[in-house]
Amino acid sequence: MNAQIKKISHADIDASLTDVTRQYLVGNLKLPQKLKHIPSGQIEVGITRYAEAGTEAPHCHTQAFEYQYMISGYTVYLDVKTGEEHHFKKGDFYVIEPGVTYAQKSKSGTEILFFKVPPGNDKISVPETDEIRAWLEPDFDTFAVNS
Repeated sequence: MNAQIKKISHADIDASLTDVTRQYLVGNLKLPQKLKHIPSGQIEVGITRYAEAGTEAPHCHTQAFEYQYMISGYTVYLDVKTGEEHHFKKGDFYVIEPGVTYAQKSKSGTEILFFKVPPGNDKISVPETDEIRAWLEPDFDTFAVNS
């Protein structure tokens, strides 16, 4: 095998995110993607983009560490077990360790580069309680941004 430098163009990435919020760039992916990704059994890398304010239902990962870099925007995670909120804005880097059960809401214009190690779909959905549903419900674009 010859070592190579591989590229996915900005235009291709941008086009792939026109009608979805998440696109994987790297990984051995089971689900079809719009974007021609780079295969890898070592890591998964992708971009989440919220053109409009968006939410993620509560879930956890059993094995994957999720390393995330805020390219733009603002997002808040709710640790479902502790009730603690974690606020992140452009330029922040953070990790979500396996076993943390969380819900997420993001302002419009938020873009996040993420890395999952080890790769694979280990996501476990968690039922939404009335409290979580209420937390996810408000129009997040009017939510105050903490600095």
